[in-house]
Amino acid sequence: MDDSHRRGFEALLLAYIAGEDGAQERLAGDDFVEEYPQSGERIRGRANAMAMAAAHPTPPAVQGPPRLTWCGEDLVVLEQKTTYGPDTWWIVAIWDVRDGRAARETAYFADPFAPPAWRAQWVEAIPAEASSVPAEHHQAVDRSVVEHYTRALAANDLEALGKLRHPDWVADLPQSGERFRGQAAVVEADRNYPGGTPSGSERRLGGAPDRWALSPSYVPLRIAGRGAHWVSESELTYAGGERVHGVALIEFAHDKAISERWYYCAPFEAPAWRKPWVEPR
Repeated sequence: MDDSHRRGFEALLLAYIAGEDGAQERLAGDDFVEEYPQSGERIRGRANAMAMAAAHPTPPAVQGPPRLTWCGEDLVVLEQKTTYGPDTWWIVAIWDVRDGRAARETAYFADPFAPPAWRAQWVEAIPAEASSVPAEHHQAVDRSVVEHYTRALAANDLEALGKLRHPDWVADLPQSGERFRGQAAVVEADRNYPGGTPSGSERRLGGAPDRWALSPSYVPLRIAGRGAHWVSESELTYAGGERVHGVALIEFAHDKAISERWYYCAPFEAPAWRKPWVEPR
């Protein structure tokens, strides 16, 4: 996808987010599919997606500007703080693009939370004007580097992660407004995590280009080829048995991860009001 087509898709997506009349119809392809992993729902077809959106009892209202990150030519990730009635959520939506229109959206909903007091000494506040690493510092990495990194992340292999992280590495948690700066900070926080850190299993890697494969545990993965921006989807299980979905956006520079944003998304029951338009995922 060239720059003009990319800008065209971004304009459609931003118009849709802003609630512009007719934007959803122009954005979604005929065979558009929308998925909510947290509730196990799938909406198949543009007509169903539009009917469901029109029937929403508390239409979303965006809070602040969205953040768009292209992970290769045909995949873009939207991060947006949004309110549904009295409730506030971070939405992380992974859009697969085909022929300039949306072919698939995989949407996650992350509930804001207060920064835990126990790790205050190892974090700082995310700056109000937080931005990505300058584009000139980005560097495409081989797929094997990303596979190694995300599997180390899922296994919480701190030794391997330390070797694969840039000296200027930072990790942001938008839900709580916290930033870890440097490997040492996150290592200390992990060592002091109440009840132990969660384990994880990868679900998908998205970048450009991609292919389908199977992990050693036979969990389907979509693995990207080359690119500086990557997104991973995972399932995490905490020491107490709680399971959540994880989404991580990772930027690479000089063959190492230099910036990450983490979201933690709890499962929820599928709302009854949208049952007419969904099928099990």
